[in-house]
Amino acid sequence: MFDDFQELEEEQEGDIFGSYEPEEPDGLQPPRHSTLCLGHEQVETKLLDLINSGNMPHAVIFSGPVGIGKSTMAFRLARYLLKHGTADSAQDSLFGDAPLEATSLDVAANDPVFTKVAAGGHPDLLTLEYSLEPKKVGKQADIDVYTARKVAPFLRMTSADGGWRVVIIDNADRLNRNAQNALLKILEEPPSNALLVLVTHRLGAMIPTIRSRCRTINFEPLKEDALSQLMQQEIGNTISRDDQALLSAITGGSMGLAQKFVETGGLETTQTILGLLERWPDFNKVEIHHLAESAGRQGQDAAFDNIERVFLWIAEQIIFAKAKGQGAAPSAPLDKGFITSMSNAYALPKWLEIFENLKAHFTQARFSNLDKKQAVLHAFNLIKP
Repeated sequence: MFDDFQELEEEQEGDIFGSYEPEEPDGLQPPRHSTLCLGHEQVETKLLDLINSGNMPHAVIFSGPVGIGKSTMAFRLARYLLKHGTADSAQDSLFGDAPLEATSLDVAANDPVFTKVAAGGHPDLLTLEYSLEPKKVGKQADIDVYTARKVAPFLRMTSADGGWRVVIIDNADRLNRNAQNALLKILEEPPSNALLVLVTHRLGAMIPTIRSRCRTINFEPLKEDALSQLMQQEIGNTISRDDQALLSAITGGSMGLAQKFVETGGLETTQTILGLLERWPDFNKVEIHHLAESAGRQGQDAAFDNIERVFLWIAEQIIFAKAKGQGAAPSAPLDKGFITSMSNAYALPKWLEIFENLKAHFTQARFSNLDKKQAVLHAFNLIKP
């Protein structure tokens, strides 16, 4: 399977990542702490329209790609309702007899509601998330029925501040079937001044009876300008404009993925792989072995993930270009002569097959605990004539 590289099995000196060691990341501001939700102005306008029209639903699903700000918007909405809701605000009349038109969901960072929410201590807000299975380090556990059963009694309680009660379920697609069924009763008979927010990046994982009882609000990937602004805010001025464009393309407009990609050496990995592909199909086997060894070492899961992301992104962009028609080239930052040569080597059906083979290969390597070094070597074989 790895025959093109078997002749070079002796140990090679060096490390394709050089001396790169990511600094301890500050990390994105947690959603409950964030004062901004860039790139989703249309979603906020839609929520404000619901508030101002007195049609705020009792349950909403925030759906969209991972890492783009859905949870941040959920806490932004929760803070607004917790601050501006009143005891006599019915579900169909948020502000009672004298409504004030809401123009923004902003709540000042020094406001008591903001500080209580940020500290996780607001009595009228419940947040549910999945955790890691204690016996399987790093394995995500589902949100079980016992956790989901906390929602109904919480929403039915009288508000401590005389206003709204809000529940946010982050990664709601991790709710197992029984947990989702446990939510149906409260969705069928919702109390007034109560809101359930389900945040998910896999809408299809929510059962139809849940989806039919919630208002689904779709979030789009962040556009490059919004992503660049967030990068400046979260990462600083260390990312060039070209690299910002690359990050926007390779992470699909996800700030969460972009920051992780930068912090784990993803930009360096991308340039390394593009440099290796410049010699396609006559690869430099020594350099490919360096890359494979680096990703195959203990504790280098993030490096392997980055290699997978880069390979799938390149194949995907070639497919998009070929689907546009004769002579179409991949868009920047992949508008390069050697990428065009790779694209022209195969027809569209063959590139679709290559993409699926790469995807299945990386998935098998991860979940079957295969040798990641050999997995990286074989990825180059899959795109070689």
